[in-house]
Amino acid sequence: MKSTPPVSSVPDASGPHRRVHARVLAALLSAGALAVAGWLAFNASDGVSVTPQDQRLVALVALALFLGGITFYLAAAVVSGPRSPDNHGPARPGSGTVEADGSARTIRRIRSLSALGAVFAVAALLAVAGLGALRVLVPPAERPVSVQFSDITGRVQLEFCPSLPSSFEALAKPADLSASTTLLPVWVASRVCGNPSFQNGVWLYLNRSTITVADADDR
Repeated sequence: MKSTPPVSSVPDASGPHRRVHARVLAALLSAGALAVAGWLAFNASDGVSVTPQDQRLVALVALALFLGGITFYLAAAVVSGPRSPDNHGPARPGSGTVEADGSARTIRRIRSLSALGAVFAVAALLAVAGLGALRVLVPPAERPVSVQFSDITGRVQLEFCPSLPSSFEALAKPADLSASTTLLPVWVASRVCGNPSFQNGVWLYLNRSTITVADADDR
């Protein structure tokens, strides 16, 4: 009477499906990594917030976690199963058990790599959520203002910002706006300044007697 092999020794046919699943998740994580990389390239230096360096750091951590998850999922997607025995020769005793054990090891390997990929993916999503919280919940230390030069002799900043117009938008701290100091520190973006040396913008100290400052929203 022919006996049925134990369930644990029957090759798991879910291996190909698990590999396809890992490839799909790797593609999704690649899209997330591309989005974070795009944000770093184009938006990380926009404006001045309380923690600009922290925002970049969190984005870099998220990107590294995405790449880690992609690596593990791709590794799971290319795990190969045991080689099929040569069907031309006579079947050897125990060959079915060896094949089942090899298949089981392959499935465990795919599961292990996919689990590590999932850990990295979840951590990356949490990092992205933290980055979003920083952008939304942490208010900027500065507020947008409109600066108008009332006296051309006050435009001493031309040596730093050659294309600085007579009227431009900038950022200023509320405490500085309400202070009575002679100079008002304002932050201008690189495109306003016109100096390629200041890719992340520059702080200018303008003489209050030569400028008119208003809320940018009030214009």
